[in-house]
Amino acid sequence: MGKGEKMERSKIIVVITCLALAALLLGPSQVMAKVSGPCSDCHTMHNSQNGSAVVSGGPYRALTKGDCIGCHTGTNDGSNNIPYVLQTSAPTYNFDGTKATLAGGSFYWVYDSGGNDDTKGHNVVGIASSDSNIGNTPPGFNSTDYTANGSVGTAWSSNQLSCAGTYGCHGTHTSTDDFAAISGAHHADDSTIDGSTVGKSFRFLYGIKGTEDSDWEYTNSSTDHNGYYASDYNNGPGSMDSASINYLCAECHGNFHLHAQIDDATNGSPWLRHPTDYDMNNVSSKEYGNYPNPTLYSNVSATGDYFVDVPVGNTTGAVNSKVLQASGDAIVLCISCHRAHGSPYEDLLRWAYSSNDSGACNAGTQSGTCGCFACHTSK
Repeated sequence: MGKGEKMERSKIIVVITCLALAALLLGPSQVMAKVSGPCSDCHTMHNSQNGSAVVSGGPYRALTKGDCIGCHTGTNDGSNNIPYVLQTSAPTYNFDGTKATLAGGSFYWVYDSGGNDDTKGHNVVGIASSDSNIGNTPPGFNSTDYTANGSVGTAWSSNQLSCAGTYGCHGTHTSTDDFAAISGAHHADDSTIDGSTVGKSFRFLYGIKGTEDSDWEYTNSSTDHNGYYASDYNNGPGSMDSASINYLCAECHGNFHLHAQIDDATNGSPWLRHPTDYDMNNVSSKEYGNYPNPTLYSNVSATGDYFVDVPVGNTTGAVNSKVLQASGDAIVLCISCHRAHGSPYEDLLRWAYSSNDSGACNAGTQSGTCGCFACHTSK
């Protein structure tokens, strides 16, 4: 081979190498993998460094530094790339104000070593003991409906709520093991959230669609928040889409949701249970058309602003800064009123409601501490 040929071949090799490096560098950002950052943030090869264990209690499967709870316990400060859903000291939480919690709230208030109040969070095994008031069975549990995304377990007497799996919220319901239920999801391509796999499901909630806020609503505004996919009950009882966020809640609390759908249609007005999957555009000529009551709350400025602390869903799961603009963009959700993990208030509510809570809602005296008035603007 001549000198010229060798130089040409070297150029080709350099070009190929550069292209390969570019592909490696650009690949992760293109596929938008759910996990980013140093592998050592989450993994340890041998759980050993300088003769000491990297994490006590390990090693854990998948070479992780901890289980679900261990990895997601910490303090949210806006710079963390792991969402922390359990804090070991009371986090800042002000309705319509500053918070150090994420969209789902925090398990701190039900945590056995924290708030230790069974009324204020989901009693997940490893975080809190069984609920002393209701035991393990989810209130309103219905094993016959809401099974499109896989049936949750029925043997609640011997199983407590877990993070994922058969008796959990995240991952598939086909495995009783948390790790197996979400296997591969953290590294999946989530450029499309269509519910087809755990990794392509909203927050690893299998089958659920939506738009995920990049910092889990640590910072939030009318333009910076999750987009919740929902369907409108007004299309008929039982019309709820199985990819909606309300469907996820109904998988465990089915009777609550079922009756919220059929009571008005079967028994007539007024409702017997608070409606969900109901588009406020259907009654926008009434008080609900003034959502989110901008004269009362500080984080909204005009009628129709999306209010992150009293969220609504829409039929596309998009991030809307304005609602009540078109049919299907202001649908009532279970999480319009509740936090998924926990809150400082009874029944995991987003604001003070019970007379046991300071600043509780008081009809006839509208207050910015009560989120009910965001929709019920004339009460």
